[in-house]
Amino acid sequence: MNKILHGVIGLTLACGAFTTLPVAAAVKSCIENRAGIDMGSGSTKIQVTQVDVCQHRLGKVLYEDQRPVGFNADLAKSNNNQLSEAIQQQGVAALSEMVKKAQSFKPTRVTGVATAVFRTASNGQQVIDRFNQQAHVNLKIISQQQEAELGFQSAKAALNEKNVKDEDLLVWDIGGGSMQMTSYRDQAGKPAVEVYQGKLASVTLKDFITNVLQNKDLAADTTPNPIGSLRNTVLRYVNFYARTHVSPEMKKDAQTKRVIGIGGVHGFSIKSQVHLHNNSYDIADLEQASKNNVWKGDSELKGDYRATDVSNLLLVEGYMQALKIPQVTVVKASLIQGILLQ
Repeated sequence: MNKILHGVIGLTLACGAFTTLPVAAAVKSCIENRAGIDMGSGSTKIQVTQVDVCQHRLGKVLYEDQRPVGFNADLAKSNNNQLSEAIQQQGVAALSEMVKKAQSFKPTRVTGVATAVFRTASNGQQVIDRFNQQAHVNLKIISQQQEAELGFQSAKAALNEKNVKDEDLLVWDIGGGSMQMTSYRDQAGKPAVEVYQGKLASVTLKDFITNVLQNKDLAADTTPNPIGSLRNTVLRYVNFYARTHVSPEMKKDAQTKRVIGIGGVHGFSIKSQVHLHNNSYDIADLEQASKNNVWKGDSELKGDYRATDVSNLLLVEGYMQALKIPQVTVVKASLIQGILLQ
């Protein structure tokens, strides 16, 4: 009997040893290093992050970078609605350099998306095909609807609050050539998404001020700074645009839900000009900053995006006025977090 019992115990221990190894291996295999790229109209961003593919959660950020590449500004000067060879070369150089650094972290994949300007340019797909081939990445052009839903996923992942529900949030993403507001609401017991797809964005407003209000040639002078006494005119234009283009349902959500600002305009441009309170700002903060900064020229402003920084203040201020948005919480997210989780 003792021999039998000893054998049973031995077999149990042996089985335990064998089952432990695969479990540990399975846990380890859940973690992947993934690289994501957000190629926008005015800047290109990259990030390498540890991703728990089993729990569908983001982990430690291993590397991130972004470069200003003025695709939208280049297209605005085009006579044939095509991105020039010069901007393509600049894009390839920036992308290749960032991807080379990302590869040192041995990502299992390097994927990304291209947005508004590549949807607009007649050679947009050809340009992305070239980038994929020369930088050894996998980029795809997405629709504005896809961009909005991906931005919502990114915001929620970066917010990292366990009990937050989709229906609690309105995610506001402003890029160089497009703007998205995304909100979920309950319809017959199922979540339904509504997306505001706007064309007034960072670069498009800057170009409107420069070309229309200031009557400058975009090919010769692409900065609106200083905007000066045109501040009120710009605000009236933005306010009118927002009131006439945003649906009543989205306006209601903007007043009642928690508004999360993502992307470069909220996360870099506004953040660098406005003092945040608990990662949030309100319209009074914007008004104070815009009244001061509209009188500054490029030489008095800092950074690679100074041509759009002041007009960004007016863009966000005008929308907040029109939609009666009480406060915006800034979350460090682009489209990349959603790309990494896909």
